[in-house]
Amino acid sequence: MSRPELHIRFLGGLGEIGRNAALVSVDGRGVLIDFGVMFPKADMPGVDLVLPNLAGLDDVELEAVIVTHGHEDHIGGLPFLLAEHRVPVWGSEVTLGFVRNRLREHDLGDVDLRILADGARVSVGSFEAEAIPVTHSIPGAVAVALTTPAGVVLHTGDFKIDHTPLDGRHMGLARIAALGSDPGIRVLLSDSTNADEDGYARSERAVGPALEDLFNRHGAARVIVACFSSHLHRIQQVATLAREHGRRLVLLGRSLQRNVQLGIDLGLLDARLFERTLDPREVRELDPASVAVIATGSQGERMAALHHLAFDPARWFAVGGDDVVVFSSDVIPGNEAAVNLLVNQFTRLGATVVTSARELVHATGHAKQEELALVVELARPDYFVPVHGEYRHLSAHAALAQRTGAVGRGVILARDGAEVVIGDDGAELADTPWGEYLYVDGVVGDVSRGVLRERRNLSEEGVVIVGVTLGPDGVALGEPELTSVGWIHDEREEELLAEVRAMLVGALGDEKPRSEDAVAELIRTRVRALVRERTRRRPLVVPMVTRIDEG
Repeated sequence: MSRPELHIRFLGGLGEIGRNAALVSVDGRGVLIDFGVMFPKADMPGVDLVLPNLAGLDDVELEAVIVTHGHEDHIGGLPFLLAEHRVPVWGSEVTLGFVRNRLREHDLGDVDLRILADGARVSVGSFEAEAIPVTHSIPGAVAVALTTPAGVVLHTGDFKIDHTPLDGRHMGLARIAALGSDPGIRVLLSDSTNADEDGYARSERAVGPALEDLFNRHGAARVIVACFSSHLHRIQQVATLAREHGRRLVLLGRSLQRNVQLGIDLGLLDARLFERTLDPREVRELDPASVAVIATGSQGERMAALHHLAFDPARWFAVGGDDVVVFSSDVIPGNEAAVNLLVNQFTRLGATVVTSARELVHATGHAKQEELALVVELARPDYFVPVHGEYRHLSAHAALAQRTGAVGRGVILARDGAEVVIGDDGAELADTPWGEYLYVDGVVGDVSRGVLRERRNLSEEGVVIVGVTLGPDGVALGEPELTSVGWIHDEREEELLAEVRAMLVGALGDEKPRSEDAVAELIRTRVRALVRERTRRRPLVVPMVTRIDEG
C-alpha cells in the first residue's frame, strides 16, 4: 500500500549555528520541531535577533510546535511565532519552564503549553509524538519521534551520549534501537555540531574536578565564572564549590537569576546554595577570597553581565589583579571577535583569564563522531539528513553516516530553505525561498502581527533611502545620496544603486523647479519601478528631500 508524501522543510539551522526550525508535514498539515533564534552577526547593524522565515509556514496548516530543549537557538523565536500562530507548544517540563520565562518577557499569556514527558506517546496534531530522553548541556532535553502516515521521523535534537550524567538521566539509546527495528525509521535528523571532531564528548561530570582545582589554586582571588544561564548543572557545580570554599555567591544577569529560580522550583537546584546570595554592589567592600561570581555573557554579548564587568566598573565592582575570570563554555562560531574583546579587556585590567581552550572548565553538549555513528547504526533509517551546524559540520556528518553503511536508501545534504520530499519512489530535494533571514529590531515584547508583517516585508524586500537637496528655486542640487538596507545577500547591490543614482540624476537634472512633495513622489515612483524591474523586489523607498532657503 502506498504512503502519502512526507515533506520536511528546513527554515533554519542548516548552514549556521542558530535559527533551528524543521517543519514536518503530510497532506498539508504539519508540526514544527523547534523555532529558535540566531544572534546577529557583525554585518547586521541594528538587528537584535534573526528568526526563521515565518512565511515558510503560510502554505501549511500548522498544528503544533514541539521543542527539543530550552536553548535560545531552539526556543527563542517562539514569541514571534506564537504572535501569528496560536498553536499548542509541547516540551519537557523543564523546557516549558524556559519557554514560559521567554513568553513572559514578551507579555504573551494564554499560550497552550503541554508537557511531553520522557517515554510518553501523545497525539500532536495529525501525528503521534514520543519524547526520548537525551543528555545535553541543559536538563530536560529530548529527541522527538514523530509518527506520521508517511512513516517515523526521528529528530535527535542537540545531544551527546553522557554515560555519567549529573542528574542520572541517561539517553534512551535502547528506545532508538527499538524504533529502528519496529516500525522502522523513515528519516533520521541528527545534531551535526561536532561532526568534524573524532572520538567522544567528555561527560559533564569531568568538569567538576577541574573547577575544584581552579578554586584551590586561586584561593586568594575572586573567582568569576561565565557560563550560559540555562546551564543549570554548571551553575550547581559552581555554587557547590562556593559553599565548600566558604565563599558568598553573586548571580550577575537577569536571565541567570530567573533560571536559577526555575531550577529551584523544579527541584533541579539545591535551594540552600542560593539562600545567601550577595547584591553585586556589596562585593567591592569584601575580601576577594570570600566571593564567587556566576555571570552571563560567555559569548561576548554586549548587553550581558560579563561585558558590563569588563567595561563598566562603576556598575557593580572593578575587576583587577585579584580576579580570575573563567569562560566556562566553548565559543560558538561567529562569536570569536566578541569573546576575544572580553579576554583582552580582562587581561588588560590585570585579571587572570581561564578559557576552555586551556583548561577543562567546559564539556561540550554535542556528540562527536563515535557517538554520532552509534546513533545512526542504532536507528538504521531509510534516509538520513544532518541538521544543526555550519555546512562543514553537515558535510562531515553526511560522510560519516554514509560510512556506517546503516542508512538504507540515502543520505541527503540539505541547506536552509530546502524541502525534502520523500515518496515511495524515493526522495527529492527542492529549494524554497524560506531559508532567508527574518530580522528583528526594536523593543522587546513588541511582537504584534502588524509589526511582524512590516518587519517581514522589510527583511525580504529591503529599504532604499534617497536624499535630495533642492535649491531655493526648487531645482535639484548635486547628485542624490543613496543608502540601502536589507540587501545584505545581494551581490549586485552596488551596481543597482549606481543605476538608480544615474536614473535620478537624469530625471532631476532638467533644472525644472519642483516642490518637495513632487520630488518625493518622483523618487518613490521611479526608484520602486526600476528596482522591481531589475530584482522583482518591492522595497520601501524613503525620500529625504530638503530645501535650502535664500539668505
